[in-house]
Amino acid sequence: AYHDVTASYPTTAPLAAPAGEAAVNAMQGWVIETVGRFKSETHAEDPAPEDIVAMGFDRGRRVSLEITYRTFSAPRTVSYAFTTYQDTGGAHGNTFFRTFTFDTQTGQEHSLSDLFAPNAGYLDTLSDVARAKLPGTLGDMADAGMIDNGTAPVVANFESWYLDGSTLVILFPPYAVAPYAAGPQTLSIPLADLASILKPDYR
Repeated sequence: AYHDVTASYPTTAPLAAPAGEAAVNAMQGWVIETVGRFKSETHAEDPAPEDIVAMGFDRGRRVSLEITYRTFSAPRTVSYAFTTYQDTGGAHGNTFFRTFTFDTQTGQEHSLSDLFAPNAGYLDTLSDVARAKLPGTLGDMADAGMIDNGTAPVVANFESWYLDGSTLVILFPPYAVAPYAAGPQTLSIPLADLASILKPDYR
């Protein structure tokens, strides 16, 4: 009565058994966990009387969650980029990302660091590239302070990524590198530009 939830997720993955099943289970498990957390945090599934008033449910307010995904392929990987949009009763909804990238030969799920040579300093490189490119992408919406904070060379700032053909794509949710009005930002980096620090399999 008080919430709308829609979620899509893959039921197969182009990986050899049992890696394909494990990949699907990991992604479906994340979706189920995300839906459950949303229902719990908004008290939307079985709200107490005080929650009904606090959330505005008694005034016709509803909360909503939508999870969609896209699939991307590269010579050695398959990636799934999930976009989560949720409206929890605030001034506006918000968007979040979660990505999964699997090696099609080993079936292993990769973290971003797995693409790069040991001690390559890849986070510093990605930070430099992002800081160089994002101001031009954002134009009048560019905020140097937000860009510097959101692209600092730490893992959390670059955790949403995928490989699409010969390109590394980094996803930044609203507020990460720009004001909410600018929306999510996408940074595309040709792998050729990173060849000197990539492992040979990903050049």
